[in-house]
Amino acid sequence: MKNTIFLLLLFLSFSCSKEQTTTECEYTEKICSAIEELNFNKKKWVDSNITSYSMSFRVSCFCIFFDPFSVIVLENTIDKVSGNEEWGYEMALTINDLFIEIERRIYEDPFSFQVEYDTKYGYPETSFFDMVEMIADEEIGYYVTDFNPL
Repeated sequence: MKNTIFLLLLFLSFSCSKEQTTTECEYTEKICSAIEELNFNKKKWVDSNITSYSMSFRVSCFCIFFDPFSVIVLENTIDKVSGNEEWGYEMALTINDLFIEIERRIYEDPFSFQVEYDTKYGYPETSFFDMVEMIADEEIGYYVTDFNPL
């Protein structure tokens, strides 16, 4: 009897499965993989606790912005932007805003895209999106260089 109870308890302990901690992705493997990589790097960025920094930020598109913006961010808010003064600063983004923009574009399921992240802090260094294969001049890229925590 003791052996039967022991075997039953042993069987029950091995048959119980641990609850899954990962969530199913409802998109294509390409999108799911990119979002997983983005979330990994976003966590690295958040964990770095950098809220003030300077950087050069460039948008590459079939538009008028060709020169990089010099951006100073204080407490996660753009404090100062220079470069491209005649066109305004609407295209300048914080790193947090850049993560949001990249995530939005990934979920739009672009024809092709590439995102590279900084290995130390996790922020997106380069990202390029070709949204539709057969449409010219709708491609867009975002580039962060000269990043320095303040």
